[in-house]
Amino acid sequence: MNSLETLFIPEEIKNIELAGKLVVIIDVLRASSTIVTALTNGCRGFIPILSSDQAKKKAQQFEKERVLLGGEREGIKIEGFDLGNSPREYKREAVKDKTIIFSTTNGVKTLEIVKSAYRIVIGSFLNLQAVCDYCTNYKGDISIICAGKEGRFCLEDTACAGMIINSLRDVFPVACQEADANLTARLLYEKFGNNILEILRTSQHGRYLESIGLGEDLKFCSQLDFFHIVPIFRDGIISI
Repeated sequence: MNSLETLFIPEEIKNIELAGKLVVIIDVLRASSTIVTALTNGCRGFIPILSSDQAKKKAQQFEKERVLLGGEREGIKIEGFDLGNSPREYKREAVKDKTIIFSTTNGVKTLEIVKSAYRIVIGSFLNLQAVCDYCTNYKGDISIICAGKEGRFCLEDTACAGMIINSLRDVFPVACQEADANLTARLLYEKFGNNILEILRTSQHGRYLESIGLGEDLKFCSQLDFFHIVPIFRDGIISI
């Protein structure tokens, strides 16, 4: 039987072999949600780069009208970048046919850590059912990896993982019932039910985003199955 595991922070990957695995990256607030939104709105793809200076250099390799710099530090748009990390900024008129060089605090770091996996996809509440369908059709082992917050456990990412695990309980009955991390994620999701906005507002990072005036992002990111795409990270770019 194929395995399904949840990792609460990417640092747990150290002693795990990822070759041959499908990895689902979850960074609900906000990288995953932004990526899903922009790709739905016609963005050509995301090139994740951890260093903001390196991101600026990478952008110089493209024609100006075909590239945007997007990213944040401490939730705020990086100086000199075109966009921050709010999915509400990534409207069709802004991103259609553009490649986005993307630099964020947690999501990009996680992508770098898991790059040896066979397949890497991006999950969020916004595209949860599409991700679940993708997992159901995958024949190998699956790791759901929460981006967390600077190496620490993150409520909203784990609850999203729990919702995915709950949806996959018939496909992976043993793992969903017996693996401690999977059970913990499911129990956390069950505590809140489908009140996703409450999850986000309760979380430490959600409270921080509200404190800096980004409460509307929580409302946007709380929409369940709003989009029906599965972004895939391959050869250094995230696309569909």
